[in-house]
Amino acid sequence: MLDLNDLRLFVAIVEHQGILKAGRALNLPKSTVSRRLAGLEAQLKTRLIIRSGEEFTLTPAGEETYQFGMRVVQAAREAEETLLSKRREVSGQVGLSISSLLAPRLPAYLAGLLGAHPRLSFALDVSESDPDPAGDANDLILRAHAWGLRDCALIQRRICRNPTILVAVPGLVDRHGAPDHPADLDGLDLMTFGIDPRQDAWPLTDGAGQIETLRAVPRLITANAGVLRAAAVTGLGVALLPEFAVRDDLAMGILRRVLHGWTGPAVAVTLLSPSRQSMNATLRLCADHVAAEVKADILAGVQGVPKQERGVPILPPPSVTELSSSAPTPKERRAPILRPALPVNSTESETPMTPFQTTLGSAALTAAAAFSLPAVAQDAAGPLVLYTNDFEGAITERFEADTGREIDVVQMSGGEILARIAAEAANPQWDVLIFNGSYTFHMLDQQEALLRGVEPANLGNLNETGLTYLPENRSWFPIGLAASCVMLYRTDLVEEPPTAFADLADPRFNGQFGMADPAVAAPAYPCVAQFFESLGADGARDLFTSFFDNGMRVFRTNGPTGAALASGDISLALITSQVAYTVLADGEVPVSVVWPEEGAPGVVRGVGIQAQTQRPDAAQAFVEWLLEPATQTHLAEAIPADGKFEPTVTGAVRRPDGPPEGQTYLVASDAFAVEHEAEIKTWFADQALN
Repeated sequence: MLDLNDLRLFVAIVEHQGILKAGRALNLPKSTVSRRLAGLEAQLKTRLIIRSGEEFTLTPAGEETYQFGMRVVQAAREAEETLLSKRREVSGQVGLSISSLLAPRLPAYLAGLLGAHPRLSFALDVSESDPDPAGDANDLILRAHAWGLRDCALIQRRICRNPTILVAVPGLVDRHGAPDHPADLDGLDLMTFGIDPRQDAWPLTDGAGQIETLRAVPRLITANAGVLRAAAVTGLGVALLPEFAVRDDLAMGILRRVLHGWTGPAVAVTLLSPSRQSMNATLRLCADHVAAEVKADILAGVQGVPKQERGVPILPPPSVTELSSSAPTPKERRAPILRPALPVNSTESETPMTPFQTTLGSAALTAAAAFSLPAVAQDAAGPLVLYTNDFEGAITERFEADTGREIDVVQMSGGEILARIAAEAANPQWDVLIFNGSYTFHMLDQQEALLRGVEPANLGNLNETGLTYLPENRSWFPIGLAASCVMLYRTDLVEEPPTAFADLADPRFNGQFGMADPAVAAPAYPCVAQFFESLGADGARDLFTSFFDNGMRVFRTNGPTGAALASGDISLALITSQVAYTVLADGEVPVSVVWPEEGAPGVVRGVGIQAQTQRPDAAQAFVEWLLEPATQTHLAEAIPADGKFEPTVTGAVRRPDGPPEGQTYLVASDAFAVEHEAEIKTWFADQALN
């Protein structure tokens, strides 16, 4: 039988993206980690990891081993916590980092919690900094931001949004006159909420949805809302800042609205935490309590939010969420994702587990996997839990307003989502899933992880695209279509662009083009799979062999691929249409898109319901919400990159800066993509390595 220590060590290597980093985290010498990895590969008779310079890639066998390893480690942690926790008192210290916008109200948020639990304490940090990608000293991070947060090991849970508004002291407004239009702000000093010192344009929206761009070089730009508010109160100029920061000042007449009815970019409030399975009851209680307090405070009496038309009738909430007060001992209040759950020896030895963990083995996992939740007659209490790698910033507020139901949006990368679902197989924590890749839904359906036979009341909204990809058993529903790879090239570096994918074998592109690794980047595999299905295995191998022979570069994900194109390291990229047309629209890099006449490989985004969900009514309401034209139009407008997709319902409006209408999408059949995934990814990885 496999040594559980080796599986746990392999999970640490993957999560830390390297042997050296894993060794540091576990306080083990690099030689020990390397030796145990080699032993695991020898026992499994397969290679698990491909390393080339800074690149770190899992083989298909490595992906599978990681998923099994995650389940082993998680099962051991859960079992140990359940069986060894004797006290249920909420206690211990919780590290909380909070943005300056929310800090002044924090004592009010924590008062009830601290009063009810005298042995609970907090270590507070007021900061605007991004979380550390390799892990953070704080247990919980609460950020108010109008920009994207850096990817890290923590789960991002969107709490709510707050509009930015323009304010100034009454005397300044009186001296210059009350402006009626953004153009009337010329000549006034502007101060803004943000982190980019080069930003000089802000979209402003009026109550009718009209958008005007405010252009100015701000006299002050900062992410510290308290400093920005103080500058406005001092009379230094007109401030564009979160409404929540100046709500009391407006009520008392200290500040006055400028441009009534106009709002700027919304500020998102996001809670970053370990996954719920990785937190004990104390930390879950604190996370839920703080999130609920902040959300209620910000949304109560919010000013300046235009009333939107609702695409779905408002329904009463099905239940009230009650927060649990039970918790394990303080020592075990959290099982960190990226830090070892148990102490380890600093000497060169095996990574230790407790006796219980060592004897747990595969028998416990088999029993856990066989356990199924009983059917429920009505929705369980608590918010609907969504796992997604798309649209995380545009769902919470709109869905809750449209339906009257609560939702927790958990954002992860595609690979993280699949690993998390696999790790939670015995006890799923999600209710609904949005994923960009229909073959993934086919795979989950084969594993009986999706609820079948769902019949949304508005299924008739599906257009031709939606009906084309709708599965017969109604286990998931298409909500968007995009190209998994088009050719994006630098117009200043490529004199004669390609017209077809086969042109990339031409010597003029030698060493100058690249793509994301299909074993790592979720959208890259549908691209490669389509070629293997349409050309046949031999034809596809010949095509990609010609690419590799011509120096094709393989990057871990689409992000580094796009960065290499922007820096001029490569002059052409095989990249998703969403990224390609976003780069084109930004205009910062001179690029053009080639969409071959015969079509481009496509990828279908879908939504599915977890088979054992205890919130089936809310889950179906979410699916129906996504099948409304108003919803798909909202998603397209709200997130410029993710929003460049072909709608799947009649009446939804496409983004004008996306692919032209009428383009041809070639989507590999889901059955083919799932059946041949391992062999295609293995072959591709071998060629990339060679």
